[in-house]
Formats: sequence, C-alpha cells, structure tokens
Amino acid sequence: MSEEKSARKSKKRAKEKKEARTNNGAKSKKREKKNYNYSDRDMEERRKSKRYPTEIEVRYSSEQGLAVEWITNISKGGMFIKSENPLPPGTPLKITFSVPGREDLSIEVEGVVKWRAEPSDPSIIPGIGVEITKIDDRNRKLFEELIESLTKKQNQRTA
Repeated sequence: MSEEKSARKSKKRAKEKKEARTNNGAKSKKREKKNYNYSDRDMEERRKSKRYPTEIEVRYSSEQGLAVEWITNISKGGMFIKSENPLPPGTPLKITFSVPGREDLSIEVEGVVKWRAEPSDPSIIPGIGVEITKIDDRNRKLFEELIESLTKKQNQRTA
C-alpha cells in the first residue's frame, strides 16, 4: 500500500474515532448563525397578522424595571417597541398604553419578548418584538377597536 493511501486511511480512522467519542457516533452539527435581517416582504410573509404603523407611548415592566418607550407598529398578536436597550428574548412584560385619541382609556396586556433588534446595527431600528400572551375581555375589546381604527386609517391612505 502506498504512503498516500495509508495516510488517508489513518485520517479516516481518526475522524471515525472522534465521531464515536462525540454524540455516540452521531455526526455533530455545526450551529448555523441565523440572519434576522429580513426584507419587508419576507417579514410580511412570516407574520401571522398584518402590522399597522403607529406611534403610541408605552410603559412596560419586567424583572429589569420599568421603561417608557414607543410602539412603532402593532398587530392583533403583538407589537414592536422601539428601544435603545432591547430586552432579551423570553423576557415577560406587563404592558400599558393609552388608546390614541382617548387618553383616558388605557390598555393593559401581558407579553413576552420574541426577538430583539440590537442598536449596534445601524440598518435597523433597535427594539423588541413582543407577542401578547394574556389579555382580559375589557382590554381585548379596546385592543380590537384600536386595530380596527388603524385598519380604517390605513385603508383611507391607500384609497
């Protein structure tokens, strides 16, 4: 057997031994880095509910404390909150904001941070994507009225 063939077989055996030591013979999978910088079209296709652009002051509390920020878009299932200090995914939140045009009425919901956009990326707005996880009947009614009014407003702009 030639030296070259022998060297290849030796490398193959070493690789097989290494695989056998890790994961009981299963090949280890490299973690793929996920790219969360989707185009607007990609995001529209991924979303469960239509987003409506808005500017609503929001107060939310988490284990890290209280924050006052701005909701920049909202949907039936969640919202994006602009923040220079985005919380990590999985963080539970208690969220309160006033109904636009009816500041005497507040909507209170609970949610969880699903993803965050870091301020270190200048191509995107920093903040957190929040999924609503809990809302009572009174707040649901107000929330649905808000979404309906934003839908009408958007339809008037496009008409």
